[in-house]
Amino acid sequence: MRHERQVELLKRVQSSGKHLEGLHSYESRTNSTSSYFDPDQFAREMKHLFRKGPILFGLSADLAETGAYRALRVDGLPLVVVRKEDGTLDAFVNACRHRGAPLVDTSSMGEGLNAFTCPYHSWTYNLDGTLRNRPLSAGAFDDVEMTCNLLRRPVAEKHGLIFIRPEGNEPIDIDEVLGGAEDDLSSFDIGSYVHIETRTNEWDMNWKLFFDTFAESYHIRTLHKNTLAPTFNSDCVIFDAFGKNLLSVGLRANVAEEFEKPESEWSLLPYGTIQYFLVPNALVCHQLDHLEVWIAEPLSPSRTRTHTAVYSPGPPADQKEHDYFVRNLDLLLEVTGQEDFTLMAEIQQSMASGGLDRVVYGRIEPPLIHFHNQIDLALASVE
Repeated sequence: MRHERQVELLKRVQSSGKHLEGLHSYESRTNSTSSYFDPDQFAREMKHLFRKGPILFGLSADLAETGAYRALRVDGLPLVVVRKEDGTLDAFVNACRHRGAPLVDTSSMGEGLNAFTCPYHSWTYNLDGTLRNRPLSAGAFDDVEMTCNLLRRPVAEKHGLIFIRPEGNEPIDIDEVLGGAEDDLSSFDIGSYVHIETRTNEWDMNWKLFFDTFAESYHIRTLHKNTLAPTFNSDCVIFDAFGKNLLSVGLRANVAEEFEKPESEWSLLPYGTIQYFLVPNALVCHQLDHLEVWIAEPLSPSRTRTHTAVYSPGPPADQKEHDYFVRNLDLLLEVTGQEDFTLMAEIQQSMASGGLDRVVYGRIEPPLIHFHNQIDLALASVE
């Protein structure tokens, strides 16, 4: 992050008051609990936020070499992105044109792919999606008039980020999608990072609850009293809106120590968990010495699959350094899995039971307010 930008954000903290009340939102809001379990709202979210996209599909580091691929489902739609020999990307519906079988596992990453080969009848496709071969068919498909190349989807890559449009053919302008966050994100040189490991889990919660727990620091002193609370501030976060997206910076408890230095030496990085919410499906988090990326895959109104990855700033020097980044992933999933998401599952049950009809997002939780405002605006615009 540019030094001028770090100073700008730190000055907000410096002038915000003892309990960071100057970082609060201008007003609170409430939300219907039905937005977390109503199947009709869930269907609208999947259609207008996820399928129409664009959505983050991963980082350039996930597809670093020719033949590297990543496959995910979006609202059940199987998609795959692959790195071609010329270094560019292509995206396809991950389904053979013969009988619809997935060409690669629908939730997977891999490398060294020379062609897509269907596991059902061995139809084979080049990495550009063109049909290469229908083996041992004795010309039985020669009268088929339909083009049997893979169905292509728009994909774009910039700033080390990969976006895809699951449905439709409109090209993707990544800077437009980022809504102003491109200046921050490009300064982190994400394209130089190296993928270490990705883990996939499923949770009994609505996809929005996943973002809700990352969208405020107010819960840290209570929910994480034995893990994060001794180290992190729980009063408020630094918030910036970038169109529908947002920046949320969680602060360490000792951030005020930086103000004792000359302004020319200020740095936010040692004191900030710098999170970019790329609505609707992703969270890109810059830590001092690595990146963490979450991709949310809603499965139903009350169940969500998450793909959590850690990246190092360049290739690890040795196995010890590699293991250090893996331990960071271990810790991240341990705290969120045992503390945050366990509670989110309880909240999901309480909401679905009809026990309460509304929840409150307070001024102390500005990213939470913006996130739900943007969802409401997106759905209202298509009604």
